Amino acid sequence: MTDGGRLRFAACAVVVLAGLVFRFDGYPLLDPDEGRNAEVAREMAASDDYLLPRLDGLPYPDKPLLFFAAGALAMELAGPTAFAARLPSLLFTAGTLILVWWLGRRWFGEPAGWIAAIATAASPLTLAFARTVIFDSTLTFFVVLAVSAFHEAAESAGRRVGGSRATGTNDPPTRPTARGGGAEWWPALAWASIALGVLTKGPIALGLPLMIAIPYLVWRKAWKALVDPVGLLLFLAIVLPWVRYMSERVPGYLRYVLLTETFQRLTTPALQRIGPWWYFTPILLLGALPWSVVALGNIRRVGGSADRQVGGSAGRRIVLLLLWIIAPLVFFSLSQSKRPQYVLPLVPAIGLLVGSMWTERGAKTGGVALAVIGAAILLVHGSLPPYIHSMTPQVASAVGSTAIPLGLICATSGAVAFGWSARADIALLALSFPTAAIPVVSGRLMNEIGRDRSAAELARAIQPALSQETEVVGVRAYPLSLPFYLNRTITLSTDSAGELTSNYVVRHVGILRSATGSPLRPADWWREAAIECERPRVFVIRSSDNEARTFLAERLALLGETGKYAAYGPCGMGGLATGGTAGG
Repeated sequence: MTDGGRLRFAACAVVVLAGLVFRFDGYPLLDPDEGRNAEVAREMAASDDYLLPRLDGLPYPDKPLLFFAAGALAMELAGPTAFAARLPSLLFTAGTLILVWWLGRRWFGEPAGWIAAIATAASPLTLAFARTVIFDSTLTFFVVLAVSAFHEAAESAGRRVGGSRATGTNDPPTRPTARGGGAEWWPALAWASIALGVLTKGPIALGLPLMIAIPYLVWRKAWKALVDPVGLLLFLAIVLPWVRYMSERVPGYLRYVLLTETFQRLTTPALQRIGPWWYFTPILLLGALPWSVVALGNIRRVGGSADRQVGGSAGRRIVLLLLWIIAPLVFFSLSQSKRPQYVLPLVPAIGLLVGSMWTERGAKTGGVALAVIGAAILLVHGSLPPYIHSMTPQVASAVGSTAIPLGLICATSGAVAFGWSARADIALLALSFPTAAIPVVSGRLMNEIGRDRSAAELARAIQPALSQETEVVGVRAYPLSLPFYLNRTITLSTDSAGELTSNYVVRHVGILRSATGSPLRPADWWREAAIECERPRVFVIRSSDNEARTFLAERLALLGETGKYAAYGPCGMGGLATGGTAGG
């Protein structure tokens, strides 16, 4: 590859990466996921306890510690801000892109490495979750590392037994490698990656890479990598100490994680995350645009290469990539739990597939798809808001201001990719540009969504009324990002504690409510607290809670109101309260 070609690919990568990082903290944390996860990380940093995740001071074993610990460390360095909360997702995404570049270059040549990394980065799913306080970008990094390490273990095993004699190919035999030479440590790396994935998102991080690796390693007759003693011991050494610690600190931890959070989530609709069996197919096709279409445009070449070269290294890697896409897609489609981010770990495989089989025809197919998408956005954007549930007028207005430039960018980029399909660098830049442009053109939209789905505005209204002694009370309400923005936990007057969105807390609310220092109070406790008010208190309610609104409005000042929540108070500060009956 010439220096000029390398420079052009690097320039394309810079454009895509600029899109990933552009104002990634420029809008508030979105509830429920971002607010909850950021608050768990904030409390971890505030308590200096990096082993036990907590939400509102209560144990939060719904997810393991690693992602929260990364967020807590970022907050130790940069403070409890949206920038720090989102930074781990962005950094692990960058790590995934480096891995994809290295794999593409190692497996299919340097141009393929650049194309694969750029295609992975310029996918809407990658963009969305690189900028979101959620576990899946971190999990994706460890899945890519584990799957690629298992592949390298299979390759090393094939070479050690004599190359062409073992594989039936013309690959040249190589000398066996001693344990100390490094090649046999690939299984250990794979199992260590799986262990860190388990500490990121639980048992699914064990199942996901193994459902890809097991059929591949069995086919390659390299199954010993799965039972490598060093790898298995390393896995246990990483995972078991923390599992034991949690089992001692959190009652019923193992039963909850294995039965409720894993088995019931995957096999029953108990956690209410159901969807049709075909749910993930359009999510993956749309979330990996335009690269999913580029790959489909090359499907004959992909299938032919895998069929003709199945015993060669390139063919074997294509088989692995197809397994990487198909096996998890089938598994998640059969699962009863469905969320878009589940298929994020499949996007690097699509990127690698595109890099391995880049053709002029594929670029043209992607260009046509982008042009059609651009035209469709321009045609339907005006009629879209009425069909989107619970869209506020402000968000509906921002949809139009985002859709028009995005539609024009898609249509123009598609035309350029089609017309310049013979130039891989230009076509790649054109196909990448719409995704990279999304953060630039969607600034107003994301801010309006943030106003609707974040407690940042409510926190700004409450902040002037707070002192160090002020207690914030949620009345059957817990805006998940509010404690993060207020930099304090909240007392919650509740029946089931479902407002915390923790399955564990809901199932153990009786025990947790009676624990010393618990923030949970009985459902009607807030009334007496507002009347007696032996300390300064601010009360947060749902805007739709007319009973609480009427009671509090007779006694306290309205501090602020958003579309979903309202805050009254403070009581215990007689001069600041509008009513004379509050405790003063």
